[in-house]
Amino acid sequence: MKTYELVCAFRLKEGQDVAGIEAVKKILTDGKASIKSEEDMGDRELAYEIDKETRGRYRLFNVELDQERLPKIEDALKLRKEILRYLFVANGS
Repeated sequence: MKTYELVCAFRLKEGQDVAGIEAVKKILTDGKASIKSEEDMGDRELAYEIDKETRGRYRLFNVELDQERLPKIEDALKLRKEILRYLFVANGS
């Protein structure tokens, strides 16, 4: 098992941030990832406009998962319209 940090930027309109956070949790648990911690980073101005959005809600997840499962989880995240951007970063070795 490898430790990763996952940062997601969610759309703010019509409660899509709440739905997106729940969707990410489900995708991670369905992908056999263990969520170790979660931190709300708040609403922030985006560095550049994404799909006509200028603000987003950021959330940091610390997860453990097998490296082989990462592509499948990323594919599932790409399909969620509530997520503006996401980034996985390997934490440690």
